[in-house]
Amino acid sequence: MLLCATISAAFTATKATDAAGAAASPAAETAGAGAKAAKRTVSPDAIKKTRLTVLKKEVGLTADQEAKAKPIIDKYVDDRAEAKGDKAKLVDLKTKYDSDINAILTPDQQKKLSTSKAARVEKMKAARAAKAASSASPAASPAKSN
Repeated sequence: MLLCATISAAFTATKATDAAGAAASPAAETAGAGAKAAKRTVSPDAIKKTRLTVLKKEVGLTADQEAKAKPIIDKYVDDRAEAKGDKAKLVDLKTKYDSDINAILTPDQQKKLSTSKAARVEKMKAARAAKAASSASPAASPAKSN
């Protein structure tokens, strides 16, 4: 019981210290207010691994295809990081990536990939439409009569 009380007290003290430090820091206040809008950062290695995993899952890559896809994905992710918002360059990189990946896939796998991409696009469109609809309805206010 003494151990539990000690851990509980230490946790409470740490939590109070964190709260006091956050309240005292103007930067923390700004970060706290913008936490919802803050972008999360993901390491390039995690992106590469996820892209390869998703591709394997979607089309069922063979070991040989996986070995060929890995350098394509690695180069694409690294080049995207270097492009830093240059829209024309990003479009070119995506086009080259898609053609390089399609080159290593069988026609059946290409069909599976295009079907899954189309499904993702439709899902994104539906999510954007739902978000726009939900944000538009509270903004509409009834007209006031004078």
